[in-house]
Amino acid sequence: MNRQIFATALIAAAAFASAPSFAEGLAEYQQTPASVSQRSSAEVRQEAIVAARQAAVAVDAKSKVQPQVKSALTRTEVRQAAIDANRAGQLPRGELSY
Repeated sequence: MNRQIFATALIAAAAFASAPSFAEGLAEYQQTPASVSQRSSAEVRQEAIVAARQAAVAVDAKSKVQPQVKSALTRTEVRQAAIDANRAGQLPRGELSY
């Protein structure tokens, strides 16, 4: 009796395992074809270089990135101005000075 129940369960498990494992309506999956580029990687790389150079010159008004600005002062001139402003008491100190 046990052997017959075991054999029946084994056959049922094999039948269940061999059944299709997709739900109704999902078997019609359509895979989109891979797109083929019209430009070579060298052309794309060259466009990226040109765009990066233009971005360094012209900044979009909505951009949060500030453009790089060349200073007319040297580092020593800026340090000396900071020292002079500190000695004159023009630099804020602490939280209440703002």
